[in-house]
Amino acid sequence: MKEKPKHIDAFQFWFGLTEKGYSTTDSVKTTATHCGVIPRTIWKWYKEFGWEERADKKRLQILAEVEKQENRTLVENRLNYLKILHKILDQFIKDGFPVKIESMKDLDIIIKNCLVLQDAPSEVIKQDTVNVNIGAESLFDDELMKKIIKEEEEARKLRAKKNES
Repeated sequence: MKEKPKHIDAFQFWFGLTEKGYSTTDSVKTTATHCGVIPRTIWKWYKEFGWEERADKKRLQILAEVEKQENRTLVENRLNYLKILHKILDQFIKDGFPVKIESMKDLDIIIKNCLVLQDAPSEVIKQDTVNVNIGAESLFDDELMKKIIKEEEEARKLRAKKNES
């Protein structure tokens, strides 16, 4: 059967109900009433047009769109905060170090916040670590490990028997 606008409308209605928390069965019954058909017809459309798979795809698209919007909002907020901090710094420089910033600690906080908002490092930390990468898997012999584990199990059993005596 070829999908027609009435099938698409029925899917949209059914999908809306499932997103509101209705069960699939309740959504089918309500969609049937809405479309003026019997529930068996909606079940047929549900299976024939792959509504569950379509709904999953649609949910993923919605989630991706929501995530995109959240990211846009975060970027906008970050830019606004950065603008505010830059205005404070500009005013600080323009006014010849006004009283609003009372210590170097205050200035340090503003500068670090600017750097953080720009994804720049706000601190420099010296690390004296050496990374050594060795292929540890080459150090182990599987057969030898199995033998050792077997010997340990046997030793445990012997101890258990001695303790029982």
